[in-house]
Amino acid sequence: MIQTNPGFRELLKSGRIGQMELRNRIVMAATGTYFAGRDGLVTERLKGYYAERARGGAGLIVVEVASVDYPRGRVMTRQIGISDDKFIPGLAELAEVVHQHGAKLGIQIQHGGRIAAPFLSGGHEPVSASAVPLVPAELGAARELTVLEIRQLVQCFAAAAGRAKKAGIDGVEIHAGHGYLIDQFLSRSTNSRQDEYGGTLENRARFLLEIIGAVRGVVGREYPAWCRIDGREFGIENGITQDEAQNLARMIENAGVDAVHVSGYGGSAGVGFTEAPLVNIPGYLVPLARGIKQKVNIPVITAGRISPKFGEKVIRQGDADFIAMGRSLVADPELPNKLLAGNEKDIRKCIYCYTCVHQIFVRNGVCCAVNASAGKESEPAPAPPVKSKKVIIVGGGPAGMEAARVAALRGHQVTLYEKERRLGGTLLLASIVRKENEELTAYLIRQLKKLNVRIESGKKVTPEMVTQLRPDVLILATGATRRNPPIQGIDKPNVIDGDKFRALIKPFGKPSLIRKMSGLWMPLGRKIAIIGGGMVGCELAAFLAERGRKVTVLESGEQIGMEMPIPFRWMIMDKLNQNSVPVITGVTYDEITDKGVAVTLKAGNNQIIEANNIIIADGIEPDKEQVAAFQSTAPEVYCAGDCGKLSYIKDSIAEGARVASTI
Repeated sequence: MIQTNPGFRELLKSGRIGQMELRNRIVMAATGTYFAGRDGLVTERLKGYYAERARGGAGLIVVEVASVDYPRGRVMTRQIGISDDKFIPGLAELAEVVHQHGAKLGIQIQHGGRIAAPFLSGGHEPVSASAVPLVPAELGAARELTVLEIRQLVQCFAAAAGRAKKAGIDGVEIHAGHGYLIDQFLSRSTNSRQDEYGGTLENRARFLLEIIGAVRGVVGREYPAWCRIDGREFGIENGITQDEAQNLARMIENAGVDAVHVSGYGGSAGVGFTEAPLVNIPGYLVPLARGIKQKVNIPVITAGRISPKFGEKVIRQGDADFIAMGRSLVADPELPNKLLAGNEKDIRKCIYCYTCVHQIFVRNGVCCAVNASAGKESEPAPAPPVKSKKVIIVGGGPAGMEAARVAALRGHQVTLYEKERRLGGTLLLASIVRKENEELTAYLIRQLKKLNVRIESGKKVTPEMVTQLRPDVLILATGATRRNPPIQGIDKPNVIDGDKFRALIKPFGKPSLIRKMSGLWMPLGRKIAIIGGGMVGCELAAFLAERGRKVTVLESGEQIGMEMPIPFRWMIMDKLNQNSVPVITGVTYDEITDKGVAVTLKAGNNQIIEANNIIIADGIEPDKEQVAAFQSTAPEVYCAGDCGKLSYIKDSIAEGARVASTI
């Protein structure tokens, strides 16, 4: 493919991993999808998902972990198998659909070790380098592998590589990181063996080096094979150090790998997981790749929330040779092609909400908060409309904007009405605490303008107005209604509900300006009580606490933030903990006074929570009255977003897209 965008000259330049020629330096990192069959076979859904990313222009697609001893060592109940020849036909079909779009295909070969709990690995006994607790530890402990078993597993990896080659897959990535079995040998935190596989780094690396040798013995020297390793283990006692990782990289280079893919690991649960491998801080792992790049002569792949702009800089500076992207290509499979065409502003950016990863934790297929099509690529496309319709959308929040975008793409004449002067709806409030939400708003607005959607802002729409406009289709995306909880004193001036909050931030303009301001960014007192421990309340509490406010979160239920994606909840809970934010659950609200909130604790005792201001982050309900008022005002009337049922970004975007695709 001809490179046309000089701003991404290095990122879009062709490259090589061993004998494998890649059209650009963008690698789709292996990310679990939960799309394989329960028998480990490739499904149509899996093929459709990866074909879409290949069509989008990535140079190399690395398929998620494939089990070399299936179902032993499996870490997902819907994980790809590569332990038997019966898996080859499906893998060959996968390779074919990826190759049709000009991308190369790699596959990650792996054994879970102690992470392969019995309920995941078909009831099989979990094993590890040493007898160590399972993940999670409440499930018991893994058994130490014997030397004979180690040698058998070496052959399992080699045979898996051979099947990948036979299936027409272009290369294999030996997964030696992220707490899986090979990493359990490499890390002193899980390897206390006293034989030739324990002790020194050379001994702990023996298992991996034997695997590399056996793989080469099966596939030959010309077939591309590389390793994914942890450049460091974070927050793990006796974990892999940066020096050890650099020494390991030299060892595997000498053993014959064609590249090293540098990641990191902070544990499989808790906030460490969002430090690495699912990085929350942009470019967090690049220094690890830089250190290894200085020690080896083979290509280095770096990962960890790297934007195209930063990726270009990384390659230009010589810190790495290839940029791995995972969540970014879930959000927008067309990212590489948009870069190539000079349309980087049209990239639908990942908002790093961990929705995709959450699905794996709850054993569902991957979906995306901003890309409603993710995971549905193999489904038949909606039938094209018989005619272009006049469509009115009321509400310029995420559901309304996405509905307008999709309806316009389908050829309809779309007008979007928003009662406020600015589009965004709840995304505007969410943008205060996270810049990614502001970027999503900007993306949606840009797409509406490109599609010539007529935008009428600052106009409140009534049922009578709709009747006069005579649309063919009306889509209501007017958002939720707020009913403050019945607490004595809730009307006091020191109480700020959603409507007052919006009024407070209006003078500050863009959410980005608010984020850049100091702790005095709005007229709030130093002590804040937040009523409502849902996602909105918890995110806001963390944001304010980081900016110097003394915040207390109050929740009438027993748990907080349960609607958050699991990794995102770990991160927010850690922020609350790091900033010493008290979280009090099971409370009964007695009265709001000038001094704060009087509550009854679940133990029965009374307490005054001192606060200069009380923020209401509770009482949000679907606006059924609004919906009822607009029924029969158009031949077709639909709801999307919070007005029909309470939604967050993922469900609002998905519902807006679903409704618009049916008209």
